[in-house]
Amino acid sequence: MWTSFIGFMASGKSTLTRRLQATTNRPAGFLDEIIVEKAGCSVAEIFSAGGEEAFREQELAALRGLDPVRNLVLDTGGGIIHTASAVELLRERGVVIWLDASWDVTRSRLKAEPSPERPLIGKLGWAGLEELFRRRRPLYAAAADFRLRSGDLEGAELARISRLRSLIWERRQQGGTR
Repeated sequence: MWTSFIGFMASGKSTLTRRLQATTNRPAGFLDEIIVEKAGCSVAEIFSAGGEEAFREQELAALRGLDPVRNLVLDTGGGIIHTASAVELLRERGVVIWLDASWDVTRSRLKAEPSPERPLIGKLGWAGLEELFRRRRPLYAAAADFRLRSGDLEGAELARISRLRSLIWERRQQGGTR
């Protein structure tokens, strides 16, 4: 079963994936890294060459290429929720946890750690990025089994909560009760 993290950029998906991997000894998958490795170029280069549509196609292909029965902790990209078949696949293969940080926390994190691997910042600017943030929120909510407010919690606490929620989901899938 997968534990997949969704959320806007800088919501803490990569950090929590690493923490959960370390505390549970489960393998981790970082979807953007898998895409970059397969494409032989950066996320920014994929966006530049083929646009978001090309990237989303590669994202879905990478997701489909992962072992469906592997007990995996998965860090997805912030826009995965724009591809319905990707969301369906995440939900079929495990629990989907939305890491929800406020816009203020998100912006602060993005400013503190600028990255060329975030092509939407330069393309949209802060006002456009905030609008995208607001448009995506209902999509994250619809896709997620659980929502964690990542701006309010420490990483270790998030990892414990995520593990507990994964166990609850596993029990639910096996027909167990409290």
